[in-house]
Amino acid sequence: TTVLLTIAAVAAASVTPLRPNMVWIMADDMGWGEVGLYPSTSPHGRISTPNLDEFGRTGMVFRNAYAGYTVCAPSRTTLMTGYHSGHFKREGLSGTVITPSQKVLTTAEMLQRAGYATAGIGKLAPLSDPLSQGFDHFMGQIDQALCHNMYPRFVDSGNATKNVNLTGNWGIPSDPQAARAACMAHPERFNYTVDITLHESLDWIEAHTTKQANVVSPKPFFLYTSFTVPHAGGWGHAPATPESGAPVPTDAQYASQTSWPEVERDHAAVITYLDSCVGQVVGKLSELGLEDSTMVVFASDNGAHLEGGHDYKFFNSTGGLLGHKRSLFEGGVRSPTMIRWPGTILPAVSDFAWAFWDVMPTLADLAGGEVPAGIDGTSILPTLLGENQPAKPYLYWTWRGTGVPPLPEGWSLHQGPDGTELYLEAGTRMTSKRHPGLGKEHNNLQMSSGYGIRVGDMKGVVPHCGGNGRPSARDHVQVFDLSKDPFETRNLANTTQGKAAKAQFWQVLSGINASCECYQC
Repeated sequence: TTVLLTIAAVAAASVTPLRPNMVWIMADDMGWGEVGLYPSTSPHGRISTPNLDEFGRTGMVFRNAYAGYTVCAPSRTTLMTGYHSGHFKREGLSGTVITPSQKVLTTAEMLQRAGYATAGIGKLAPLSDPLSQGFDHFMGQIDQALCHNMYPRFVDSGNATKNVNLTGNWGIPSDPQAARAACMAHPERFNYTVDITLHESLDWIEAHTTKQANVVSPKPFFLYTSFTVPHAGGWGHAPATPESGAPVPTDAQYASQTSWPEVERDHAAVITYLDSCVGQVVGKLSELGLEDSTMVVFASDNGAHLEGGHDYKFFNSTGGLLGHKRSLFEGGVRSPTMIRWPGTILPAVSDFAWAFWDVMPTLADLAGGEVPAGIDGTSILPTLLGENQPAKPYLYWTWRGTGVPPLPEGWSLHQGPDGTELYLEAGTRMTSKRHPGLGKEHNNLQMSSGYGIRVGDMKGVVPHCGGNGRPSARDHVQVFDLSKDPFETRNLANTTQGKAAKAQFWQVLSGINASCECYQC
């Protein structure tokens, strides 16, 4: 039996729940430095994000907010359950899929029980049956292997899969280059999943508002709008065709940048396209008079990717943070997170450190909902309301190694149907699950899982943890002071400060019974 805790009954931040509408806009693989308000420079300039920049200027910008993990599905698992990956094994969570039979209370179900109308639109993995897991309405994709073909032949709706036939997309050539040419030449002929997610979200907001117009006590709503970009994607037919770039209907203002690689023009264009979508969601709320009663969150599920031929260094997508997607360093887990609620959340820049597993209790605090006792998350509502809040005791992630080593010439990294690495050689089109530049011995070592931990401003990174799949006092820990070294350039492990931090890390780890098991790897 799940023990539930009424957050509103114990939280000092609010006696009466505020119960705003809530919109969560999820970007997929967007780097910390890819939003204009976050610090970054590159020889190729900044990617244009005017709507996100305005969003941040009128909301709260978090410089130390974190995703739940360094890859997609486990990160979203933390968002939906309130547990970090160190406790997935204890809770029976696979990190890649959550089924109704597991009887896991999701963030959406918590809000549904609290009287919210709920909609999940776009990429809903790891949920296997959104309508049985807290959502009243669903359209999008639940199969992660299919999510990253941005021009699929089918999408899912309601309680069925592949039941919406996108007939126009059946005419797209299988060859990625021919498909790109066709989709860009006549974007009006084809169905781009980003457009489907956007328009379904706008339509649902309007329909819900119309339905509640004459109700004495209208239901607040929770909308989870989960885009599949700027994740690398396929122009051909997934999952048979590996990710081959950054599908987008037009390169817009970047088309003239002919000196850039094609994939980088597309990457910049897809981020600006996503930026426009965010502007349209905020615009719809304004049009319907809902801005002041709606909290909107924008975040990314992990750090900048290096897949589909894209080089994350081209635009300095991490903003200089070390690492990238599939790394325990800051560039793999820090998210460009911003929260906007005019009149309630005042414009500010916050350095409060929190992560996706804090979302469930925060939304419960706002809604008057109940969450399971013993989850890892804590509400950040005091911070949102401009009040002082003690730092979280710790933040924790698991993964193996510290990132993807450099690839031999001609090879590129892609995400396979199961979400793990797939390496592609351009000339022969040969694929491999193993890194082509490393020997078998190194690959076996790479498979040994590790973890990252943050306590205060001190960060610890353990590429490969000790025995029995759990942190050990004997683990080799790299130590960084993020307050003075946000780019993790100086390992303090052998200094007095570093040794004190390692002792503090172990004091925390010895009391939380965490695993260092890796997920989706």
